[in-house]
Amino acid sequence: MLRTTAGCGPASQGPVKNEPQRAADERTLYQRLGGAPAIAAIVDNWIERAIADPRVNFARQGHPHNWNQTPDSLAQLKIYWTQYIGMLSDGPQIYEGRDMLTTHTGTQISEGEWVGMMDDLKQTLDGFHIPVGQQQELMQRVAGTHDAIVNK
Repeated sequence: MLRTTAGCGPASQGPVKNEPQRAADERTLYQRLGGAPAIAAIVDNWIERAIADPRVNFARQGHPHNWNQTPDSLAQLKIYWTQYIGMLSDGPQIYEGRDMLTTHTGTQISEGEWVGMMDDLKQTLDGFHIPVGQQQELMQRVAGTHDAIVNK
């Protein structure tokens, strides 16, 4: 049985990991990407790239839920994203943040901003010379969050 919560569900139960079935000798996407250090480097680069990208409007300027970037808020964001991307790629991380819908409700992220963000991810993966197949696999998993993020 597959169970996923990504930060949802009763607090007493805690988040439950999504553990797909695979052969004992099959490497996870997380392992193929390089594990914890690689995921952290990808996230760091992706966030920095997105913050600098005017197409993304990362700070949500002009929107009711703007983000006040401080060293602490940026560090916390990177922790949550590293957990989330690690979890999405079948790593041992458990995402401890709020679910995607709760997190993004009221942020009014447009389709164009989403496309910019995904392009920033692609540029980051290209910069780390991640093989195309692994890029596509990770990007498909991230794309699974689209409906909980865009136009909320």
